[in-house]
Amino acid sequence: MSGEDEMEDLKNRLQALKKKVKEFTPDKEKEIKEEIKELYIDIAHSLKSLNDAQNELRAIAQDFKRSKSSKLEVSKFYSFVKSQTSAELDLATLIDRAWNLIVMEDYSEAVKVLRRVLDIDPQNIKGLGFMGLALMNKGLYDDAMLYLQQVLLTDPDNPFALNNIGYICYKKGIWGEAIEHLVKAAKQTKDRMAALYANYYLGLVYYERSMLADAVKFFEKALQLGPNLQEAYYYLGLSETKQYEFKKAVEYFEKCIKIDKDSKYGNLCAEELNKIKPLIEPDKIFKKEDSAE
Repeated sequence: MSGEDEMEDLKNRLQALKKKVKEFTPDKEKEIKEEIKELYIDIAHSLKSLNDAQNELRAIAQDFKRSKSSKLEVSKFYSFVKSQTSAELDLATLIDRAWNLIVMEDYSEAVKVLRRVLDIDPQNIKGLGFMGLALMNKGLYDDAMLYLQQVLLTDPDNPFALNNIGYICYKKGIWGEAIEHLVKAAKQTKDRMAALYANYYLGLVYYERSMLADAVKFFEKALQLGPNLQEAYYYLGLSETKQYEFKKAVEYFEKCIKIDKDSKYGNLCAEELNKIKPLIEPDKIFKKEDSAE
């Protein structure tokens, strides 16, 4: 198969995968994950072939340098070839691969890839940030914090780092620092996704501290930025349940289930609904019992 044919085949497979993801149903999850992995491997092989060709070109350039009589001309030519190295392309490819692994929840493999990124460029902001995220998701909070703090040394207002440091502080019970970092991430307008999760994490902080009115406020702010954030609906339902606002809780749980009833939070909401519906619909329960008799 020619290079053009390979590219066309990849494009067709990507389009087909895109369609499957758009029409996603839970029974297709394993199939889609396998296709993503296969495509990723094929793309990596193609990149390796290109990299091998580039290395061969460099060797040819070095041979040319040795055979050329004019040192000045050779120097200019070799500098040009050297400037076309794939360092930036390699970094971008590795970072993209690491992000895909994080999305697939393969955090150990993501860490391996990110170590290669940071070997090439120890100050790479995305590499440091993604390393912090991968380690955080592995529960290695102290190690994750070190990488995220390096991001803030270079970019003190980086929303991604602020958000994840805030979350780590929340998990470690360091409430003051968690709120400080998360409020800063929530207020910025550069990164909408960071603001969304900062508000959600702030909701978790206040929920954990039983400050339920504040928790509700931040969960609602998160939903203004991301109306399909199921976990926010779930915790809103729990917050309202703790305040004995059972009808409100039911509304939130039902909204979460409507988004995706088969997801983790869809199932959790269904469980909570079964617990509290008898509290607000006792007549229906009694009628069922009477009819059973």
